[in-house]
Parts: sequence; structure tokens; C-alpha cells
Amino acid sequence: MSTYTITKLLKIEISLKLKKMSQIADLESTRTRDRILDLLLRSEEPLSVQSLAKALNISRNAAHQQVMALEREGLVERDAAIRTKGRPSQGFRLSAAGGATFPRQYALLARQMLEELSRHLGPAELPRAMERIGVSLADSLRANVDGDTGQRLEQIAGLMRGLGYESATIEGPQGTEIEAHNCVFHDLAVADPAICEVDLALLRSLSGKQVDHRRCMARGERSCRFAFRPSGQDE
Repeated sequence: MSTYTITKLLKIEISLKLKKMSQIADLESTRTRDRILDLLLRSEEPLSVQSLAKALNISRNAAHQQVMALEREGLVERDAAIRTKGRPSQGFRLSAAGGATFPRQYALLARQMLEELSRHLGPAELPRAMERIGVSLADSLRANVDGDTGQRLEQIAGLMRGLGYESATIEGPQGTEIEAHNCVFHDLAVADPAICEVDLALLRSLSGKQVDHRRCMARGERSCRFAFRPSGQDE
């Protein structure tokens, strides 16, 4: 085997080892990050970097780097300073966004609420209740929508992304449409299509147009697609 080949093989081996070490370091960093979030979740008082480092048995510098990264991501926020024998230490707590990273049974609770509403309102009134929710949501977002139809639909698709939809405008057979590749109400909409009235009322109210639900994930299609036409115009 030539010297060139041996050198090349050694370089490949070193590269693979470095890559593995990097993966291990990334995994350990993720574990440390998760443990910090868990400690802040369970603590009734704000925690300092020093107390986090001690609890995790890591260096203060390592804890500081993790906390700063979490703060930049909006998962951790500063609280009141913590009094110590020396200089006061900055306290940190979990932000609302940080708390939202922990598992929650929203779908189960929402389905129970939907069933209760359905029992009390009846099948005829439930869609109207969902429509009122969509209109109310649109009222809270209306200030962010302005301009011509094309601009408004782009803005509406952006607002939907802020609500958790993977949405974007596309060109349909009769003009611009909005397509969403997920549905934040999917499980509920499958159980009761009346839930779709939230989306439809939101889009009607923000666009000022009639909305045709061309495709629907609750019907087994691969995306939800909404087409827009002037109010009063027949389909």
C-alpha cells in the first residue's frame, strides 16, 4: 500500500472520528439544554446560572452558554436578581414559549370540549359557533392585513403560519389560492367537519371575499386549499 493511500485512509479515519465526536458533543449539549428547561419548569423560584451549573454538575461557563442560547431563542427569560452572600446573581425563569415545549394533551382536551359544545348547542348551532370564533380571531388580526387582493392573501398566509399552519399562496385555475399542508384542528375536523368553519370564517373575514374549500385534509386529501372570489359571486 502506497504512502499516499495510507495517508488518505488516515485522513478519512480522523474525519470520521471528529464527526462522531461532534455528534456526541451535540447530543450532550441537547441533553444539557433539556435538563435546564426541566429544572426551570419545576422550580418555584428563578434560578441563577451558578445554581444550574451546580445542579447539572457542569462548569459555570457551560451553563452560561446554554442559558444565553435559550434566552436568544426566547425559551428562557430574565427574572429578579437573586441575593447571595456576594454579588447578586441574575435569576432566570422559563418563558411562556419555553413552557410550551413540554408535551401537552391539547387534542384530547379540545375533543372533549367539542363534544360538550356539540351536546349543548346541537348540530345546527355548532357550525355557527365555530364561525363566530373565526370572525373573532380575524378581528384580532385585521390590523396586519392591507393592500390589494394579492398582497392581502400573502399577508393572510403569513398570519396563518404564525398560527401554526404550513401555508403559502399558490396560483390556482382561477387566481391566487392559499394552500396549507397541515391543519391545526385536524383531529377535531375529522371528528366533526363543523370545525372547518373556523378557518373559512377567518379567511372570509380577512379577505373580504367568498371562500371555496377546494381541498380538505379532513376529507382525506393531502392539503387544505382555499380559493377566493368576490362576495356575492356564484361559484
